[in-house]
Amino acid sequence: MVSPALREYIQRIEMAPHHEEKLVLTVRGFIDLFPFMGAVLYNYSMLSQMGEGLLRANAEGLHSIRDQREDIRNMPPIYSAIREKRAVLLDSDLIRQIPAKYVHGATYALVVPIFYGANVIGYAGISGHPDGCDGINSSLMHAISFYGEQVGKALATDSLMVKSVKLTNREVEVLQRMSWGESIKEMADRIGISEFTVQDYVKSALKKLGAQNRTQGVADALRRRIIH
Repeated sequence: MVSPALREYIQRIEMAPHHEEKLVLTVRGFIDLFPFMGAVLYNYSMLSQMGEGLLRANAEGLHSIRDQREDIRNMPPIYSAIREKRAVLLDSDLIRQIPAKYVHGATYALVVPIFYGANVIGYAGISGHPDGCDGINSSLMHAISFYGEQVGKALATDSLMVKSVKLTNREVEVLQRMSWGESIKEMADRIGISEFTVQDYVKSALKKLGAQNRTQGVADALRRRIIH
């Protein structure tokens, strides 16, 4: 059974006027509502399979972790939790499959996908239960999974887990023209610049989006509403 306090907190997230406030409430909720001492919140792109750090919350406060970026396929336990859209407890064996720079000495962690429908838009890693792994029972797993799904709905509705990408006007233009099916030569002729310059704009735009190819870059730009 979901507690009234949990439902009220989710409503606070839904009603928060700004996306940064929603993100702060989301990551704080993992330690304010549940018996954990620390939580990290990541954005996740289903197109690029990349996880991008957002915030860390602990007793010392909030900290940005936007310098963290990793292909989730390199971390099988987290990738499994995301694909199955369910919270997964990483015990002492599974947590060894996560790079040490993300573990910070923890001997276990709980990975919670944040999703809405079929779309996983992020995930959280939480640890520091006073009773360790033994304190994480099925009731707690159910409540925290419910929380991950409900905040996923609130965040996805407002497109809040999408990281802001600063593209130049020319980078946006080449992405738009790629979405129309124009070739490099066609873009160069229409814009009035060389093909080499067009390729440079394409490469820089894809790099900023974290896309591995043009198709993925266009799809991501459409999802982020950078182009239409």
